[in-house]
Amino acid sequence: MARSALDAYAALLDRSFVRIAEAAADGRTFDRAAVVRCADVWDNNTFPLAATALRRTALRRERAARAGLRWMAGLGEARYAWMLEQSAAAGHPVAGLIPAPEPDDRRPYRGYGGTLFPVAAPLTEPAVDGYDLSCGRLLWLEAELSGTRLRAALGVEVPRTYELPRRDGTTGQDGTTGRPAPRLLLSLDEVSVAEFDAGPSATGPLEWRVNADGVELRVAGVGLLRAARATVGIEDPFWHLTGAGRAADAATPVARRSARFGGRRPGPPFTVFDGGAHRPAALLVQRAMLDIRMARHPEHVSRGAILELCRIFEGAGTDLLAAARRGEAGGRALIERWVARGGDAWAGWFAEQLSSRSRPGRAGEWAEHLADRLRAVPGPAAGPRPRPKPERAAVRLLAVRFDGHGHGRDPDEPASAVVHLAVPPEEAGPWGLVVAKAERLKRFRLGPAAFGPAAFGTAGAVHKDGGRLTVGAGFALERRSGESGQVGGGGRESVHDVA
Repeated sequence: MARSALDAYAALLDRSFVRIAEAAADGRTFDRAAVVRCADVWDNNTFPLAATALRRTALRRERAARAGLRWMAGLGEARYAWMLEQSAAAGHPVAGLIPAPEPDDRRPYRGYGGTLFPVAAPLTEPAVDGYDLSCGRLLWLEAELSGTRLRAALGVEVPRTYELPRRDGTTGQDGTTGRPAPRLLLSLDEVSVAEFDAGPSATGPLEWRVNADGVELRVAGVGLLRAARATVGIEDPFWHLTGAGRAADAATPVARRSARFGGRRPGPPFTVFDGGAHRPAALLVQRAMLDIRMARHPEHVSRGAILELCRIFEGAGTDLLAAARRGEAGGRALIERWVARGGDAWAGWFAEQLSSRSRPGRAGEWAEHLADRLRAVPGPAAGPRPRPKPERAAVRLLAVRFDGHGHGRDPDEPASAVVHLAVPPEEAGPWGLVVAKAERLKRFRLGPAAFGPAAFGTAGAVHKDGGRLTVGAGFALERRSGESGQVGGGGRESVHDVA
């Protein structure tokens, strides 16, 4: 029997919710990157799937499904590999149904105006030629366990060493006046050592060496990172004036553009459709994925909400196909089923989505009536949410924003930090995830043992004394005395400050 592209299309949505739930199942192995990667797929692919399911004939549905899968895979090798892996795990492999994409082009690309921009490249001297790394300024630092693998990322502001055009037509270093300083974005994978001891601001040299074991990076005299690999991206609108930029400019055709900047990639197929109640059904799935995708911001992670949304929309792809075969009644019944799964705790969420996204017409009127009914459901009890005070925890993530990290918006913005802590359950079961936020950061310390073996069920002692938080012997965070802490995050997850 020939494989169905439509079934594979729907199975990818089903599998995405399953994979997200797996990645969020336990605080010890919470994989934020996997959660965000799966959810991000469905920003522009939920509507095409729902519209495909409503095509009038089986032949049209199958053709539309193949077109949708091709578009989904069109973002490059990483997306295609994800589709192969997840569709195979779902039992509906897409291998052979759609062609593999062209290899990712990792050369510099031109923007809308024809200006050349660099792409991330291995950290080498030629990659950062044109910038003075002897006096960098740290903007942000992230160190995070992705599953059981430690990754790190740094944002550093550095001066230019190349000349910029002056307003009078000449060139010189004073041409940089009033222009944003370049930023280096460093990413390190399979980090084996992460040590930092820094205050709210840090300036100094970036020094590194590459050997058979990987990369060793010393940061502004306050940090040391050792990793298997390191790449650097550059944010600089004048990169094309560096030596490397001029050479790439001469070798790059003027017509060559990235898909992100006016290239050949078209918009997603079949996104405009009426569909009656099937349209709000698709909107609900898309909104759920967008809410899950908020995990890309460390302060907005809510493991509890992620797991709840995965439970409510379990099997959504297969259900959308089945509902389409039943017409308008099928779409309405599917929404009612999701509402029932959510219960009273999610009634307000469904009411907000149905009301804000409905359209004129019978389906819109039905959605508004349902939203009105859900608004009448009593919400959660008023009052502050209980905040657990764990005695033991394991650090999963540290995200620091140093003083003045904003990109020209607020140069005086004070330093802050977000910490993810895996905490043991009160009884047998999965570990939780606590998100703590410190405004007006005074100092932090990340020692060799900061990211302990949480995956094996061990954790360090937690101590809170005023504005100071310590976890085990390897992690400490201190807020400026006399400053009030601000609670970050929200939703259905434990979040508190470090006071």
